[in-house]
Amino acid sequence: MDLESDFRPFLALGVICLILSTISIIGGIEMAGDWMYTMYPIFILFAIAGFSISWIRWKNIDEKS
Repeated sequence: MDLESDFRPFLALGVICLILSTISIIGGIEMAGDWMYTMYPIFILFAIAGFSISWIRWKNIDEKS
């Protein structure tokens, strides 16, 4: 596993955080609970960061080959 060019863990982080934020948005407090509803901005932040880092690393792999 090459940590400099591996993008899959960050892509997985982005997908998981996107799913959690979607549950918080659609379900509201009744489905997600108070804890998930207050963590919504952090889930969005981690989803954007995960997708951004994985995109940058994936583009670097394509440019090297």
